[in-house]
Amino acid sequence: MRAAIGATALALLLAPLLGGCAASLPVGGERGSTGAPASIQRLAKQAAASDAVLATLVADDAPGCSAAVGRPGEPLWAGARGLADLAAGTPLTTSTRFEMASLAKQFTGALVLALVGDGLLGLDDPIGTHVAGLPAWGRTITVEQLLHHTARLPDFWIELEDEGIGFSDPADQAAVLAAIRRVEAPLDGSGYAYANSHYVLLAAAVESVTGKPFAATLQARVLDPLGLDARIEPAAVAADVAVGHDAEGVPIIAAWTAVGPVGLVTTPTELVRWSAQFASDGLLAAAAEGAVDSSEGLAEYAGERYGAGIRIAADGTLFHAGRWGGSVSILEVSPARDLTIAIACNRMGAPRVELVNALSTIWGAHGAASEEGAGGSDGGEG
Repeated sequence: MRAAIGATALALLLAPLLGGCAASLPVGGERGSTGAPASIQRLAKQAAASDAVLATLVADDAPGCSAAVGRPGEPLWAGARGLADLAAGTPLTTSTRFEMASLAKQFTGALVLALVGDGLLGLDDPIGTHVAGLPAWGRTITVEQLLHHTARLPDFWIELEDEGIGFSDPADQAAVLAAIRRVEAPLDGSGYAYANSHYVLLAAAVESVTGKPFAATLQARVLDPLGLDARIEPAAVAADVAVGHDAEGVPIIAAWTAVGPVGLVTTPTELVRWSAQFASDGLLAAAAEGAVDSSEGLAEYAGERYGAGIRIAADGTLFHAGRWGGSVSILEVSPARDLTIAIACNRMGAPRVELVNALSTIWGAHGAASEEGAGGSDGGEG
């Protein structure tokens, strides 16, 4: 179920700020009472209300959150509150970069679809065609099944933890692939079963057909041409990268460096720019093709589907979220593809869902995200 600020509390918070502000993006040029275009006045009210929500939900003396709202490809507001590093007391800014966890999957999906268009990969290709050393299932599980999480492989972090390899113990892409290769058979049953292992295998397939590291190919084929300030930097440590924390504020030191499902480091503002790729002429215009039912019989998710690294709500809202190494994130694109909200926080249990739902109210979108549908958990899940 959607987690949100209580309706009464949210109304009290927003009413004095929004006033007569229409819950829609400012597009007109009409003049308001101050002489400024009404669209500019409306935008100012929406920005002020967004600042107020951030200040209400996020403390300034603890690990915090960064958020951005805009038309796909065009940021309109961004804000940040809290600390990037609790021990050092470093404040978050809108330029602070975050591990975006499972939001990386849509970037991997875009690259895979681009390589399919080039003829280097085929959606019907058995993954064993491109990744050597897999068990018998490598001859039957396809690239398309991996994209949509219907391959039903167990998550690699389970295998690593069974071996006593914790999230702060080194495990690179080779170690993760070795863990996946030890899986004798997919999970029982059929249909959707979300697992990071699927996207590790997709990254390995990219490396096989291009002969280059996954990060380099994504940078050259997707990120640089779009002018995005984003990098594949798993377990990144830098002055401008937020430190992940657990729910009690203890730093989580990541040492797993798998790519494909996670490892993208960027800002919410850059995610708003990225979301233009869901438009009809974007890299992810075909992301919903072949999407599968991911509601798993749960009434609150009836009609939800999973595409190429993106969830599709029953009303057409696109969204995804993730948790990885003390960082949590959400990206949501409205059904009309005219509004994007991106959130990143550096503490487990941070109010990412409350933020996205409150910002949805202010800017006129639907809040499709929920904590149950956000994916992952403390520690190593994506």
